[in-house]
Amino acid sequence: MTNFKPSLTELAVAAKKAMVMGVGGGGDVILGIPIANYMQVLGVEKIYLGGVSSQWWNPEGGGRHENFVLAPLVYDIAQLEEAELWEPMLAHVNPAATFDGNRPAEAAVSEVVPWDVFVGGLSNGVVGLRDSLNAFIVDKGIDLFVGADIGAHSFHDGNETSPPFASLISLMSLSAMIQLDCPTIYGFAGYTADAEMEIEELDERVSRVMQAGGFLGAYGLTQKDVHDYLKACEAFPDPIEPFVARAAQGDLGLKQVPVISPWGRRAYITPLAAIYLFLDPKIMVEAVSTGVKALMDTKSMEEAETIYHEALGQFPETWVPRVINYVGKKGYL
Repeated sequence: MTNFKPSLTELAVAAKKAMVMGVGGGGDVILGIPIANYMQVLGVEKIYLGGVSSQWWNPEGGGRHENFVLAPLVYDIAQLEEAELWEPMLAHVNPAATFDGNRPAEAAVSEVVPWDVFVGGLSNGVVGLRDSLNAFIVDKGIDLFVGADIGAHSFHDGNETSPPFASLISLMSLSAMIQLDCPTIYGFAGYTADAEMEIEELDERVSRVMQAGGFLGAYGLTQKDVHDYLKACEAFPDPIEPFVARAAQGDLGLKQVPVISPWGRRAYITPLAAIYLFLDPKIMVEAVSTGVKALMDTKSMEEAETIYHEALGQFPETWVPRVINYVGKKGYL
């Protein structure tokens, strides 16, 4: 008799409590909303929605482009105001929660969704996030964990035609996910919408995961999902997240995505952008996301950045402000 891996649908039908976490920071918490809606339809009774502590806020002294943010800031969730620490690296937030006067995406989204919303902290590296998630999973009896992502952040293997620009945060989250003590699924939408990879390259990466038996189903946005999704985008404006809902409304084709540089990058949006593909994260790590294993034992953000740079040969997106500020002081900006 053949043993089939359960799909997200089958796991959700059997689950009573679930967590959905945006894995790339910024507005990725919004990506979890359609997944949470779907799990509610399938009968999941309690859902926790969240993201990680990486936000694309303008850092102090970060340059002269007020409407363009070059890099994310990974902040300490213990310093969140109007928030409750569930675990050392897991904070429950409400609409009033702020860090240094800035409202995280999770706090903004908590105003428009019916679920408890959390932020997973990255300050203590992958180990800190993993341990806090596992403690919460045991304490609350979580049956299913889903990581939500956009575009191609988590699919870099080091052989791309152009280097990744913002994948460290996603790879850290994925590294924590594969060490959790409950069934875990990686779900992504907005196929290539982040302009991180050419569509042919992403096709090749996804095909490797599928060939290795890692495809666990798909889900297309409903009209209610689109409504809820865009409502969250109004609460927390983000340059990339809306592409998912807009694709479901037929806004397709070549787009200039306002990321990486003040001029942005080109992305080709297809109907697939409005569909979530669900994958086995452990197979992803074996087949494609090769840098994830190197980050598994990191205990600080600095350690993760160093490994990402020295061991994996990639430039952490979190280092960009240091370079820009240095160049600016030299008189080039």
